[in-house]
Amino acid sequence: MAQIRVKGSEIMDEARRQGRRIIVLAGRPYHVDPEINHGIDHLITRHGAAVVTEDSISNRVEKFPTSVLNQWTYHSRLYAAAKYCTTQKDMDLVQLVSFGCGVDAITTDETREILQEGGKLYTQLKIDEITNLAPSTSACAACLPHWKNGKKTNDELGGRSEELKHAANLRQNLIA
Repeated sequence: MAQIRVKGSEIMDEARRQGRRIIVLAGRPYHVDPEINHGIDHLITRHGAAVVTEDSISNRVEKFPTSVLNQWTYHSRLYAAAKYCTTQKDMDLVQLVSFGCGVDAITTDETREILQEGGKLYTQLKIDEITNLAPSTSACAACLPHWKNGKKTNDELGGRSEELKHAANLRQNLIA
């Protein structure tokens, strides 16, 4: 874990030197497998953002209360990473889910709540049964300008609420 945190720090330091957005790609351990994640990390980096994992930053916040019973290690890391993202202007979180049901439905709601309370947009990519990355590419392309500009509310978007709703819809409901 120490090596992951050191590498995450290196990536974040370099991204900040270059003025690049940092995306925390949060997923279950099996989402690391390229056959499962379909290269989503490379897709995001091709759009100019740096990518780190939730376990590389989850130690950067103190324990805090959650709305749900927080008893599993991955969920604890996910919630801590989301909380940390809310303290960083240049950082956003993308949650990878494979099925979106069961426990993932709970983590989705809690992660969304943490991010929204901190003024961040919640982004989820459903990657189960994907064979065509075009929708994921479109979703990343739609999200990155909002992340990059740090725009978080309709007022800050100058009344472009339909554009925000479209981008949020892509983020939250992407199914290939």
